[in-house]
Amino acid sequence: MIDVDLENGLRICKVLRRPEFVEVNQKVFEKCESLVEQCAFAARVDVEDISDVILVGGCSNIPKVKSLVLKLCKKDEAYMGMDPLEAVVYSAALEGAVDSGEYDNGNKERDGFTTTRNNQTEALIVVYEGEGKKVDENHILGYFKIMGIPSAPKGIPEISVWMDLDASNVLRVLRVFAGAISPQTHQRVMPFLEVRMSTVDDGHGWFAEALVKMYGSALDLSILQKNMQQ
Repeated sequence: MIDVDLENGLRICKVLRRPEFVEVNQKVFEKCESLVEQCAFAARVDVEDISDVILVGGCSNIPKVKSLVLKLCKKDEAYMGMDPLEAVVYSAALEGAVDSGEYDNGNKERDGFTTTRNNQTEALIVVYEGEGKKVDENHILGYFKIMGIPSAPKGIPEISVWMDLDASNVLRVLRVFAGAISPQTHQRVMPFLEVRMSTVDDGHGWFAEALVKMYGSALDLSILQKNMQQ
């Protein structure tokens, strides 16, 4: 039902059936479809990997919007565990808290490494962004050096590195937590300190090239096989 008050006491009332509504707003729906596809592309996510579709906001009650999104994501039903209108309020409050610095819904990821030389006591760790299998296929973000690795044959010390990104996903503020475990006692021999990386921002690749020439493609550390298998 469309009900519009005009000037001079005039009023327009019209019952708009669903096919007419879809036809009138066809360009809007096409724009919605384009935005969903752009979001998936920017996130590097295939629709087959999407586990749930959550529709929020008043427009999620429009049948065409719901069917359009479900079709694009190849799903039969949307997630019904929350009210679409309440979800908008919650997300706005969360975004405000993040912007004000009161809340940081960050993300941590752990990797395990070991040494490549006998009695190696320090290591240079270089952090790259990308999904390429080779170093030169990715973008270098920064680097840091850890010292105090317990002296032992290569491949024995275990070094844990936590990469902690804040909710804004600004990679220049990437923080790294590093420590080492003694191979004899399995106790922590290095404090797990927060390290602020030196960043490389010029994007010309000279730093990565210099590292490879000095240390070789493996650099100082190898990824532990047991962590790769987990």
